[in-house]
Amino acid sequence: MNLLQVLRDHNFSDKIIEIYKSSGIENLYPPQQEAINQGLLKGNSILMSVPTAAGKTLMAELCMLRSIVHNGGRCLYIAPLKALASEKYNDFKNKYVDLNINVGLAIGDLDSPSRSLNKYNILVATAEKVDSLIRSKAKWLIDSLSVVVLDEIHFINDGSRGPTMEILTARIKQLNPKIQFLGLSATIKNADEMAGWLNANLVKSTWRPIPLKEGVYFQETISFEDSGEKIITEEEPDDVSKLTLDTLRGQGQVLIFVNSRRSAQAVSRQVSASVSKILSPDEKEQLKLLAAKMAGNSADQTNVCRKLADVVRNGAAFHHAGLKPQQRELIEENFKKNLIKVIGCTPTLAAGVNLPARRAIIRDCKRFEVGLGAAFIPTSEYKQCAGRAGRPQYDDYGEAVLIAKTHSEMDTLFERYILAEPEPVISKLSDEAALRIHILASIAGGYVYDVKGMLEFIAHTFLHYQKQHMDLLSLISEIFDFLHREQFIEKSGFRFFTTPLGSLTSRLYIDPLTSIILRDGIKLINLNQPISSVGLLHMITCTPDGPLMKTGKKDLEHLEHFASHFHDDFILAPENCAQLDDYYMYLSTIKTTWLLCQWIDEEREDKICDQFGIGPGDIYRYVESTNWLLYAASRVAELLHKRKLTFHLGDLRTRVRYGIKEELLDIISLKGVGRVRARILFGKGYKKMSDFHYVSADELGNIKGVGKTLAKSIIQQTLTKPEPQFQTSKKSSEPDGWED
Repeated sequence: MNLLQVLRDHNFSDKIIEIYKSSGIENLYPPQQEAINQGLLKGNSILMSVPTAAGKTLMAELCMLRSIVHNGGRCLYIAPLKALASEKYNDFKNKYVDLNINVGLAIGDLDSPSRSLNKYNILVATAEKVDSLIRSKAKWLIDSLSVVVLDEIHFINDGSRGPTMEILTARIKQLNPKIQFLGLSATIKNADEMAGWLNANLVKSTWRPIPLKEGVYFQETISFEDSGEKIITEEEPDDVSKLTLDTLRGQGQVLIFVNSRRSAQAVSRQVSASVSKILSPDEKEQLKLLAAKMAGNSADQTNVCRKLADVVRNGAAFHHAGLKPQQRELIEENFKKNLIKVIGCTPTLAAGVNLPARRAIIRDCKRFEVGLGAAFIPTSEYKQCAGRAGRPQYDDYGEAVLIAKTHSEMDTLFERYILAEPEPVISKLSDEAALRIHILASIAGGYVYDVKGMLEFIAHTFLHYQKQHMDLLSLISEIFDFLHREQFIEKSGFRFFTTPLGSLTSRLYIDPLTSIILRDGIKLINLNQPISSVGLLHMITCTPDGPLMKTGKKDLEHLEHFASHFHDDFILAPENCAQLDDYYMYLSTIKTTWLLCQWIDEEREDKICDQFGIGPGDIYRYVESTNWLLYAASRVAELLHKRKLTFHLGDLRTRVRYGIKEELLDIISLKGVGRVRARILFGKGYKKMSDFHYVSADELGNIKGVGKTLAKSIIQQTLTKPEPQFQTSKKSSEPDGWED
């Protein structure tokens, strides 16, 4: 089936036809043909369960373009991860810039609904962001939609993100039954069940544009499922290096999937010597520059940064959540450019941005699980990793390779992964915490008023469609009683409505239990006494939404010493907070509080990372989460008329955002001045805004780490900027001082 002919047959404009003509795509793949035949361009809902790189995104684009150009429709593209949403946004924006199609991205603040989103023809967003808009009664968004694309719809199976995606889909189905759904996923075992739930036609295929060869490596030979054997002849010191160098000599790239961050770092170092053998002089020069970028400034350079720079210099990299966002982006960008040849990574990479490789080596098929020890990873996880093998436009085939140590293990790996189907997608909405959050959101949004209405809504969910055996009436009734008892909802006649606390909790996108802990903790604070930052930070860590570190026996002595030293500062303790009855939970809150205290005491990132055994990306996540919960606490304090406390929380939030002591609050708001530069300027006597009024740009620029360009900017800012108000009113999606 010819793509251009399909476009002509469905009356697409000459401009659109020209865009696809210039893209070089001529004929549709078999799964794409089936989607067209199933009525994709006639408004029929479709579920595409087909392998990676089989053309699902193109079908989404055609579906959205048809709706926009022919019917003046508006489209919502929902991605499960921020990185994936950003990638799709950039693709669509660049491709359709000449068609006057406005493409928007919504992945930020969860309590800031904006009518400005209504101006976009295509809105790319995370499920959480769209859910937050609907919670804020932004029904206008759903009413105006014609097409909803659910990318990676199998994420409904995910325990943390799944309930939100499912609830959102069910809510859209309920509010606008005429919407055309397009669900996209790699192979789903129970795709027919999911298609039935969406009332969609099913396109299910195992066809791939780049054939995938799956095999197991044992004793220098890869045995493939149905295509014979391949002998690996490389003289390297270990099996992974042999497999890696064999791929690189054939001009391919490699992804090595392992079970932990530490393993990702170790395996990248392990293969880096082999990778360096095939680098050209020009590549070595480029990698040297890239390694310097990865390492960052000496002021915020950590041990993880240095390790990353070392392997990048040799053409390898590791990729995990402990890295800074900028580092992960640089790795992805340069892997796509084929400058970085090999990435050692955890399986989360397979669920993120599109990074295909010639060979995917799945080294670790077991992972430590609490209570189980070393347990086999799910088949679906292996399939996700294996699906990354094969680079479109570069490779004629892709290889997914498992590694066995014995003949018996080789047989097990074939049976458990290569010959097996992935597990079925199962709704995770039956989790009580998820239901509690979404029931409150449904009442706050004005979509549900009683138990009966909630049951009627649940009938639209995948949970109900799967007929999971549970007493939903009893569970939902108990949650309504809980919300009423804790004053999140109140009854008027036969209907329930949210109280101010209930409405605020829903808008803040936090668990009602988090609100209870913040509310009860704030009530315990005596505003006539000094307010302890340590106590406030510890209160944040006690919430279900709070950042929490794992603890071990080796931490015990240090944590007990910290807890003893700051005992009088803590607002919450096992005596007044049920969540802290578990001793190890209590220790986890102490450890996380200790880390946050080190951060706002301006301890160096590298020392924090070494002390707590984490990466710089972890600090970023703890800071981001704490920042948001401090904002939530300030809103709850405002509701309780604790105005003095809101100012203190605002100052603390700024300190956490930048990682600074209180004395830097006055100058930290200057653009381009992060925690390191602010400390340098403070040491030179610039302690408040007015101190910059009588200094020249030359004099300021001569200070180490400032420079004349930033000096001019600082002086200009202090002349036009009012004295800062430290209480903030909105979540920051990223700490501005991070680049310092």
